[in-house]
Amino acid sequence: MSKINIQFDEEIFNTAYLPYLTDFSKRFLIWFGGRGSGKSHSAAQRIIYNVLSIKGFNVLVVRKWLNANRNSTFSLIYGLILEYGLSRFFKVNQQDMTITCLVNQNQILFKGLDDKEKIKGIKALNGNIKHLWIEEANQITQDDFIYLNNSLRGFDGYNIPYNILLTFNPVSQLSWLKSYFFDTTNKSIRNKTEILKTTYHSNRFLDNDYIESLESLKDIDYIKYCVDVLGEWGSFGNIILSNWEVKDLSLSNIWRDYDYLTYGLDFGYNHPSALILVGIKDDNVYVLNELYERKLTNTELITKAEKFIVDRNISIIADSAEPDRIKEFRNYNFLSIRGAEKGKNSVKMGIDYLRGRKIYINTKCVNTIKEIQNWQYKVDKNGTVLEEPVPFQDDAIAAIRYATEQFWGSKNGVGFIKLK
Repeated sequence: MSKINIQFDEEIFNTAYLPYLTDFSKRFLIWFGGRGSGKSHSAAQRIIYNVLSIKGFNVLVVRKWLNANRNSTFSLIYGLILEYGLSRFFKVNQQDMTITCLVNQNQILFKGLDDKEKIKGIKALNGNIKHLWIEEANQITQDDFIYLNNSLRGFDGYNIPYNILLTFNPVSQLSWLKSYFFDTTNKSIRNKTEILKTTYHSNRFLDNDYIESLESLKDIDYIKYCVDVLGEWGSFGNIILSNWEVKDLSLSNIWRDYDYLTYGLDFGYNHPSALILVGIKDDNVYVLNELYERKLTNTELITKAEKFIVDRNISIIADSAEPDRIKEFRNYNFLSIRGAEKGKNSVKMGIDYLRGRKIYINTKCVNTIKEIQNWQYKVDKNGTVLEEPVPFQDDAIAAIRYATEQFWGSKNGVGFIKLK
């Protein structure tokens, strides 16, 4: 391998991932486990380090949906390049989502499996793709993976082994990932695979508030705690919503494309604030865009909302438990905001409404997708599924319930902008 001498302070890395920084001895590297374990951050660091260090080290970063890449992996890698003061070494094309290293012409390319033709035969400027990072690997199919694996082949003059990194949180024990990599009797697959399981204990950069939110799940729903926090394989027979689909949804003609538009707002600080744009068309629900961020003061949230909201005349239905924050929004001329009704059985009524229609989620709404995949009912100590959601990582879901309350609540449509 032709190397350039790049030195990073080891203090910026989580210790659990350091042995894999330059280790490409296995074709398949599996990083899985609980939330907050630093998998994605460490994968991005590994890519940046080797793209700078090894000539011919070209990378393809893949997610199921291209837009999800833009809002997650591309933003993460680009952000780290800026944070580490490395922007003079890279040319970043934000439109095409390509990052080119000016030192050696290595490239980082970002694609989605929603357009496989753009992956077929893909090459970088100076050679073949040598490293593939599949983020949220639990969202792709086994056929998707086989297609990607078969695409990594050929000799281009660089003595660099092909390597595929898969990062994910285990969701269901029925996942193809478990049978393909963990339970396989295929010696070839086993010999080519290295597996690393991590939890939030592996991430020394987490703040105490986030750690407390993770630990609090232990007393709320221990089974979900084992899956989401400890990274154990789960069986999700108690998932609340399954009637949803991820889809590329254009925002260019929302006034024409939808019958109604509204925003839902769930306030947060230690947990995320979630501001969700919802459209209704033919009685189906469309999650069009999301603002989803932790550690925002109300003033900071308002500043971001001013850029995010397409029209202040569209109603904003917010968490009524925060009247002072709603008042502050009104003071900033968000006059269409009001508190959600809530009340007895309001959560159940909202769930019944959402379960009774098709839900389409824009590919760019990556946090909403994560939440809806894991939103589930509580399970008691006897294994009985209760008709009560686990109140954990449901901020976007709460915002969607508030937004659609105008259809299932007593106000029945009051506050929606009817477009046609």
